[in-house]
Amino acid sequence: MPEPEVPKTYVRPDNTAVLTCKHCGCQKVILTDSFKGYKHKLKVKCVCQNVFIAILEFRSRVRKKTHLRGTYVNHSQDDSKGSLIIENISVTGLAFFSVDIKKFKEGDELSVEFALDDEHHTQIKKDVIVRDVRQRSVGCEYEGSEDVFGSPLGYYVISNV
Repeated sequence: MPEPEVPKTYVRPDNTAVLTCKHCGCQKVILTDSFKGYKHKLKVKCVCQNVFIAILEFRSRVRKKTHLRGTYVNHSQDDSKGSLIIENISVTGLAFFSVDIKKFKEGDELSVEFALDDEHHTQIKKDVIVRDVRQRSVGCEYEGSEDVFGSPLGYYVISNV
């Protein structure tokens, strides 16, 4: 039998998080400074003596896991082109995988195009800046302002998260 999914606890701007016991509803505020960049899954013992798991989420925006195929143009590298698979997306950015992953550098300016897997197969075109090149993925931030939750992309990100 699969383990039930543990809900995420979002870290507040003041680096605290409110942990809620799923057994009795008791809440405890903790400081998260010592967990940032290290440990995100905590085993917590409540005053009711029950133990529960808490997952800390340091992101300030909801991020949705995806598997969307698309293309990119890297304007920082002679408009080189290629394919990508978007692994997750938010209203402020996205992360993707590409067979050309070793070619990307932080600060590269790209244009990405892809279709959402919603009922309308909404076409999205975004200008992004590469912020992080990891071993298996490239993290990007949208140029300009974030997508508001009323936009097609914003609605897509918050639906069925």
